[in-house]
Amino acid sequence: MSELLMRLGWTSVQSAVLVALVWGVCRLLPQLPAATRCRLWWLVAAQAVLGLVWSSPLELAVLPAPATMTAPTVALPAFDAAVQAASVAYAPAAVETATMVWSWPSLLLALWAAGVLLMVAHSLRGYRASRALVRSATECTDAGLQQALQLAAEAHGLRRAPRLKLSAQIRSPQLIGPWRPVLLLPARELPAMSADDLDMALTHELIHLQRRDLWWGLLPAVSQHLFFFHPLVHVAAREYALAREEACDGAVVAGHGHCRHDYGRLLVQLGVAPRPAVGVASASPNLRSLKRRLLTLQQTRSVPRVASLAITALFVVVGVAPLRLVAAPPPPPAAPQAPVAPSAPTPPAALSAPAPRPAPAALPAPEPAPAPEPLSAPEPPAAPAAPRAPEPPKDLDDGMSYVTHGRLDISRQPAQAFVLMGGDDNFVDASVADLKQARRDVGGSAPALWVRRGQARYLIRDPAVLSQLSRSQSDVAALGNAQAELGDRQAVIGQQLAKVSMQVTADALAAVDVEAVANHVTRQAGLDAAAEANQAARQARAASASASQAARQARVATANAVDARQITLVAREQAQLGREQARLAQQQSLASARAVREVRTAIDQALASGKAERLRD
Repeated sequence: MSELLMRLGWTSVQSAVLVALVWGVCRLLPQLPAATRCRLWWLVAAQAVLGLVWSSPLELAVLPAPATMTAPTVALPAFDAAVQAASVAYAPAAVETATMVWSWPSLLLALWAAGVLLMVAHSLRGYRASRALVRSATECTDAGLQQALQLAAEAHGLRRAPRLKLSAQIRSPQLIGPWRPVLLLPARELPAMSADDLDMALTHELIHLQRRDLWWGLLPAVSQHLFFFHPLVHVAAREYALAREEACDGAVVAGHGHCRHDYGRLLVQLGVAPRPAVGVASASPNLRSLKRRLLTLQQTRSVPRVASLAITALFVVVGVAPLRLVAAPPPPPAAPQAPVAPSAPTPPAALSAPAPRPAPAALPAPEPAPAPEPLSAPEPPAAPAAPRAPEPPKDLDDGMSYVTHGRLDISRQPAQAFVLMGGDDNFVDASVADLKQARRDVGGSAPALWVRRGQARYLIRDPAVLSQLSRSQSDVAALGNAQAELGDRQAVIGQQLAKVSMQVTADALAAVDVEAVANHVTRQAGLDAAAEANQAARQARAASASASQAARQARVATANAVDARQITLVAREQAQLGREQARLAQQQSLASARAVREVRTAIDQALASGKAERLRD
């Protein structure tokens, strides 16, 4: 009983310190990724639960040691008799006081258990409400929506998609239940949502499922139940839930290429809705959370991944293990030293003169050692072969090779799509299925503009429209070819850098082999040291080997210096090419966006003027 209360107290103190540290890191590093902040706040919950269930915490002896005083023992018979009489007279009062003192831990433990039971009852009521909401929802009968959800789930690495239901009691998509997850869609707001908004909302919930957030969120919920009296534990759980939503928002924007403005508009459209008891929702639980999510979407810079992992590892090592401060052990009392009797002086007669050392016996002349075989330096490893250039993608229908520019969506099929064909180049804003269908409808390499609006397909072959769009297409293709050429130059420079590095490694190995030869010669010379007749020859050979080694090391050092300068020049050239590559990528992005706008404008004009031919299945 007292041990449990002590664990609650020490864990509460350590949780407060850990919350302060995490909060300080998040304030000092506002560019810390949301996923990293989510892990740090989750570690606070892990520390709280571990501190309560861990039976043997780590003890840190940092408190001052208690002062110990020793006094001489004096026999006081009269005082002992008075103490015994007082103990007998006040025995009932002492028992009553002890009973009162020991009842306080029992009372505190009973209050804690009652609070935990109340939290569990509240959670069970929320769980029953969530299950009732799932039971009252209707099954989704839209085959297209079911198929789109299945394709999106497979794109996120999920074995199967969650069950899809429609509910009139909610206003935003919700994912409920870690065991058998169910995805609820608002029945009233669903017809008013556009295809892109629905795709972003579904992707948000699937990312929750991919990250297993429903399972990871159980630990912060358990810490809230066990430490219902600790306000900072509730703050940590709330910050964890908010950082979890911000991490999913960032994954949606980064993974699907949606505009941050469009996703922020979707968050405002979903508004504020209460969070389900055993699930997650796309909407924010309050206005403060909505504001934080919108501000996080505006951040484009983040801390490097290595720094984020280092911060997380530091908190795991330092803050998660349960700690307890204890007093340092008192120093042991110094034992009295016994007086040492003076030793008797040694008489002069006992001192004997040292015995003379015997003369060393004459060593036989050693046999001449065979000359060491010269060690050959290992051959430097061969430079790796140049990588093969990737082959252009081939259409599965006609087997011809084309270069495709623009945006090619693999995971989903957009509501509108186009494929601009001109010779061997394609400029697309469509899916893979649309590209295949366009090749089948056009049936050749003649310039054409294939368009799909919903299920209707159109073909535009008007020379005026195609010539108007050919300039934008050629600009995008030229930028793509320039990027490919820069990539080839970077590959060649990388091969040169690898070749120079291997040459430096080979020279170092040769230097090591030369040092081994010199050591071998020195050992052989050491064997001749026993023969006084060969003393001069040994010194001459050792001096010759040292001079040869110094000369060889000087040559190797000079070659390494030259290679280091060459490596620096090559690396500098490669960095310059990388900057040029980034500049071309930005130009191509702007050119692609401008070309998409021009193509869509030309499509609208062609449809309005009747220049677009409607295709029939």
